[in-house]
Amino acid sequence: MDRITRTETLQVLRSMRVEIPEDTKLSDENLEKRLCDALNAAQQKERLSSPLDFDALAPWPVPREGVADSNAKSVLAAVTRGNLAEAAMNHARNSRTPELYIDPFIDLRQTVMSIANLIDQGIKWCIVQDNQREQWAINLRFASILEVDKRTPAIVVLYRAFERSTALEGMRWVHAQSETNSAPSRRGVLLDIKATPLEQKLLMMLLTLNRRLVPTNFKVDRHATESNYEVSVLLPLGPLDLAAMTKLSHNLGCAVCGERATSRCAQCQSVSYCGAACQRANWPQHKLDCRQLKGGRWHTLPVHNGLQGMDNIYMTTVNRFHNDFDAASRARKIDPNVVPPNVWGDRVFIVKLQVGVVPGQYPYMMIYDRKRSFEVFLRSEEDVELFATFVGEMRGERGGHGGIKMYRWARRTGDWELSVCLDRVPPPTDTNW
Repeated sequence: MDRITRTETLQVLRSMRVEIPEDTKLSDENLEKRLCDALNAAQQKERLSSPLDFDALAPWPVPREGVADSNAKSVLAAVTRGNLAEAAMNHARNSRTPELYIDPFIDLRQTVMSIANLIDQGIKWCIVQDNQREQWAINLRFASILEVDKRTPAIVVLYRAFERSTALEGMRWVHAQSETNSAPSRRGVLLDIKATPLEQKLLMMLLTLNRRLVPTNFKVDRHATESNYEVSVLLPLGPLDLAAMTKLSHNLGCAVCGERATSRCAQCQSVSYCGAACQRANWPQHKLDCRQLKGGRWHTLPVHNGLQGMDNIYMTTVNRFHNDFDAASRARKIDPNVVPPNVWGDRVFIVKLQVGVVPGQYPYMMIYDRKRSFEVFLRSEEDVELFATFVGEMRGERGGHGGIKMYRWARRTGDWELSVCLDRVPPPTDTNW
């Protein structure tokens, strides 16, 4: 099967809400690594050991036709993941299911869900077929379904891709599965899932990545037609959360050559470079923007860990991109005396300022950085005029976002102080979190 191209990689990353400019200077290798990292994050693989300990995992209680089992759990329900952003989009178009063959990442998730649906029906194999040119097919057999945790099944599969020159070999496998690994009512039936060529490439990339989850000593019974099949794992695949999107959309490399950036323009902080040579080379193009960004109005903001009366309570924040609603696991205790960490030192960084109102409280602004290394509050009652100035900026032409939030440059000037540049807007590629 052909490798995924640079254009396709950018298309998939954008479909996963990873914001990388079309004219990025990042290398093909860097973009492919970001796509691999994005697929890993979409499976929340950071929570798993690698390889998985198959011997320690119990079988997933798959529903069985005609058997009443109160412990049975639908594999399809378990692999179906989403977030509030997707729910809002589906509601806007009066559909729970997005249109197929438009968004490659949605298509890939739909294929994983289709495989889970087959498993729920007691089906043990399928092929993923090219819906356009019928150039490629991926044969899949579901060897076992294991329970990683109560919400996460691991579908252990044998797989192999076939092209036209090897199609006869692939069809022998299909015939063998149809005759020996199917219910009598389904013998002779071709169990195929249609996919775009790009979706097939993504599925193969996903399976290749997940081979690392398979223990080296794992043995699987093979049919005579499966000697060249690989073993891998399919996991639930969901939308990226905010942290993953932010990380993958950041550090876009030197503005000139695409190599790893080590510094920003000291005057405006809006452009990154790998070194002095590239910065000098870019100065004729950058100087106009740079001079416009210089001379911003900086204001010192007094900040707090919480609002008045919130001391020593637990708080958690949820945004539209959260795909795990176990809020208790993210809750933190608000202690007014614990100084927020300073991971930036004396460097300039970007903060999001978001206005809010709690019944019975004065209006406030929540302020946090991209890393969520701190979450602090600006209380309106402490400086009404300063608070009004920032709200006015937020609702003005440089604010955007419905007048409820904005992004600005900031630096730490004290344990409980932030200096924020009010009238200089960071570049869009740095504010998609």
